[in-house]
Amino acid sequence: MTENHRTNDIDSQALVRGITAGVVVGVIILTVAISLAALIFSGDLAPFLSRGIGLFLFGALVMSVIVSALSSLPGVTIVPQDSPGALIAVGAAGIATVMAGSAPERMYATVVAAIILSALGTGVIFYLIGQFKLGNLVRFIPFPVIGGFLAGTGWLIVRGALEGTLDQPLSQSVFSSLFQTDMLLRWLPVAVFAFVVLLILRRFDHILIWPAVVLGGILLFYGLIFAQGLTIEGARAEGLLMQPFPSGGLWRPMLPSDWGAVDWNVLGSQAGSLVVIPLVSLIAFLLNASALELVAKRDMDLNRELRVVGLSNVLAGLGGGPVGYHMLGGTSLAFRMGAKTRAVSITIAVICALVLLTGGGFIAYLPVMFLRGMLLMLGLSFLADWVYDARAKLPRSDYALVWVILFVIADVGFLEGVGVGIALATVLFVFKYARIATVRDTLNGQVYHSKVERPPTQREILNKNGEGIHIFRLQGYLFFGTVNGILSRVREILEDKTRREHYIILDFHRVHSLDSSAVSSFVRMRQLADIHDIYLVLTQVARPIRSQMEKGGFVGDQRVQFFPSLDFGMEWCENMLLTRNEASTEFLVTGIQSQLKRTFPHPELVASMLNYLEREEADAHTTLMRRGDPSDSMYFIESGRINIQLETPDGEIIRLRSLRGGTVVGEIAMYLNSPRTADVITVQRSVLYRLTSDALTRMESEAPQTASALHEWIARQMAERLADNNNTIEALLD
Repeated sequence: MTENHRTNDIDSQALVRGITAGVVVGVIILTVAISLAALIFSGDLAPFLSRGIGLFLFGALVMSVIVSALSSLPGVTIVPQDSPGALIAVGAAGIATVMAGSAPERMYATVVAAIILSALGTGVIFYLIGQFKLGNLVRFIPFPVIGGFLAGTGWLIVRGALEGTLDQPLSQSVFSSLFQTDMLLRWLPVAVFAFVVLLILRRFDHILIWPAVVLGGILLFYGLIFAQGLTIEGARAEGLLMQPFPSGGLWRPMLPSDWGAVDWNVLGSQAGSLVVIPLVSLIAFLLNASALELVAKRDMDLNRELRVVGLSNVLAGLGGGPVGYHMLGGTSLAFRMGAKTRAVSITIAVICALVLLTGGGFIAYLPVMFLRGMLLMLGLSFLADWVYDARAKLPRSDYALVWVILFVIADVGFLEGVGVGIALATVLFVFKYARIATVRDTLNGQVYHSKVERPPTQREILNKNGEGIHIFRLQGYLFFGTVNGILSRVREILEDKTRREHYIILDFHRVHSLDSSAVSSFVRMRQLADIHDIYLVLTQVARPIRSQMEKGGFVGDQRVQFFPSLDFGMEWCENMLLTRNEASTEFLVTGIQSQLKRTFPHPELVASMLNYLEREEADAHTTLMRRGDPSDSMYFIESGRINIQLETPDGEIIRLRSLRGGTVVGEIAMYLNSPRTADVITVQRSVLYRLTSDALTRMESEAPQTASALHEWIARQMAERLADNNNTIEALLD
C-alpha cells in the first residue's frame, strides 16, 4: 500500500469517526438545549419556549463554528452550559416575578437582554484573560483534584441518566423499588447497553465499533418496540422516542424594537444573580479544560482556548445565545469514540443549523433510551478511570482525596467538592513538603575548603580546627516548619562545649523563596549568634530574599556576614579561623628558597633549581595567562595573591582557585603542553619566579637530579589537590 493510500485511509477513518461522534453529541446537545431553555422559559415565559430553544441552538451553532476553526484541540465542543444557564434561570424567574402583569413581549425582551449582556460580559472577560496569558494558572490545580472532579462528573452523569430513565429523582424509596418489574424494564436495558458498550471500548479500538454501536443500538431499540407491537406514535406517547420540535425556523434575534421594550430597572434589580456568571463560568471552564487534557492525553493552549471561548460568547451573544464554554461530557464522549477531529464540531454545527431552519423533524425518531444509555456509559467510564483504575496509579493519599471530592460533589455540589479538594490538597502538600529535607547536605571545614590554595602550615591548621566551620547547603522553599529544623540543629551545635568557636554558613544557592515565618526563625538564629559569640555567614542570597530578611529584622553586622558565593564565605571563615589560631592569612614573608625547602622532597636541591627560574614582579590586576594561550611556562609564587578564573558569555567572573605564597600555577598545562584553560590574574602585587619549558629542558639535561625532585614535588602537589577534591566530592555525596 502506498503512502498516499495509507494517508487517505487515515483521513477517511477520522472523518467517519468525527461524523458519527458529531451526530451522537449533537443530539445530546439538542436535549441539553431543550432542558436549559425549558428551565429559563417557564411559568409566565412558557409561551416563548420555542424561541428560547432557538436561542440556545443558535449559540451552539455559532460556538461550534468558531471552535472548529480556531481551537487548539480538534474535536473539542463549546456549547451553552448548565451552570450559567441555572444562574440565568434564577434571574429570569426574578424578572418574571417583578414584571408579573406586564406585557409578555416586554417580559421576554428583558430576559433575553439579560442573556445577551451576560454572554457579552463573559466573552470579554474570557478574551482578556486569554490575551494577558493568565490561563496557565489552571496548571496549579492539583492532579487528584482534577481526578476527583472527573469522578464527581461521572457520578452526576450516571445519576442524571438514571433519573431520566426512571423519570423521577433517585431516593431511598426509588432504590427499594428498582427490581420491581415495571421499574426493571425501564432501567435494565439502558444499564446493560451502557455496560456492554463500556466493556467493548475498554478492550477494542476499531473504526467500525462506534458506527456499529450507534446503528446497532437504534436498530435493537426498534426491533424491541416492534416485537412488543408498539407503533412509533405509541412509543413516542410512552416517552421512548424524542418529542418533535416545532416546525419552521426557531431562531428570532433581538430587533431594535425589542431593545426598546426592555425594562432596564427590573434588569438592574437582578444584577446580583447575573454578575457572578463570568466567575462561575471561568471556574467551570478551567476545571473542564484540565479534565479534557487528561481525557485527550495532550495539552491544550489554555490562553488560546480562553480567547476562543471569549470570541464565541461575544458572537453568539450578539444573536441572543447564552453563555457557553467547553462541554466536558460531550467532548469526552467524542474522544472516547476516537473522534479527535474538527469534523465533530462541524457536524454539530450542521445539526443545529438544520434544526433551526427546518424544526428537526428527524430528531423525533431517535430513541431516548439510546441517548440515556450513551450518557450512562460516559458517566461509568469516568468512574472506571478515576475510581477503579486510579487506585493502581495514584498514591494512597491522592486516591483517598479523589474519593472525598467524589462524595462531596455527590452530596453537596461541584464547587463545594472542588473547594474541599483544593483545601485538602493544600494541607497534604504542606505536610509532604515539610518532610522534604530543606538542608541539601551538611559539611564542615575539614572536608570542604575554599578555592584558596594555601601553604602546608595553614592547611594543617584548617584540617585540625575545620570542624568549627559548619556548612548548611539549603534548598527549595523555606517556611517556619523547615527553617525551625535548621534552628534546632544550630542549637545542637552550640551545645557542643568542646569547641571554643563556631562559624555557621548558610548557603542559599538553591533557595528560591521564603515566607515571613522563616524570617522570624533566622532572626532567632541571629540572636543565638550574639549570645554564644558565633558568626553567621549567609552566601549567595538572592536580592529579593535578602531584602525580605532585612525588612523582617535580619540584618548584617559583625556577627552576620553576607557573601556572593559559598567559596567567598568559606574563605572568610578560614581566614578568621587562621587568625584566631595565630596563623596569618598572609604566608610568612620569607623568600622562595625558604618556602620551597619546607615541602621540596630534596631541600638541598632547591638552590640548584632556583638557577633556572626568572624572578618577576607583577602589579595587582596583571594578567599572567589567558585562556587559550600556549603553555610555555609556570610560576612559583613567593608573595602576593593570584586568582584562576573564567569569564562567562554574559560577563560573570567565576573564581576557580585562589593562590598565595608557597604555591605554583600553570604547571598542569605546561606538563601536558596544552593551551591554557583559564585566566590567571594577580589580585595583589606579587613576586613570582617563572620556569619556562626551555629552562625545564635544560634542567633535565644539566641537573637531572634537580629535575627529578621537581617532578616529584609537582606530582605531590597535584596529588594533594586531587585528594582534597575527592574528600569534598565524597562529603557532598554522603
